[in-house]
Amino acid sequence: MKKFEFKLEPLLNYRKYLERIEQQKTAKAHMDVKNCERQISDLNRTKDKNAQNIEQVVNQGVSAAVFRQYYQYHESVESSIKEEKMRKVRLDSILKEKLLALKKKSIDKKAMELYREKLKDIYTQEIIKNEQKEMDEMSSLKTARAISNETI
Repeated sequence: MKKFEFKLEPLLNYRKYLERIEQQKTAKAHMDVKNCERQISDLNRTKDKNAQNIEQVVNQGVSAAVFRQYYQYHESVESSIKEEKMRKVRLDSILKEKLLALKKKSIDKKAMELYREKLKDIYTQEIIKNEQKEMDEMSSLKTARAISNETI
């Protein structure tokens, strides 16, 4: 029995390769989003600590120049938080694009795999049919010999 050969196997392998590349790109985009979220939470903690420091310094009494420094630092942290939130929105949209591209590559690969399985099933059915035909012929020949031996 001849082994099944899928003539488009190189194309299937290439589609698998493209899917792996898209998976890597999607994972990187996902990591970028997570890192940005982590950065935002770190900045929020820094802002909260600075607010506590300002409160302590004000309670102890402080000059206007020192208060201004604390306040400017607080404003710069808030500005950084806003920038990171805008960056996160951009990264989320990039992640969505990567997920769509990955889905498309996965569908392309899956379609090729289904086509291969369909051809393999057809091949298997043909092999079974041919083997059955051979078995029937052998059975017919045996029966014919048996009949011809009885008549002699």
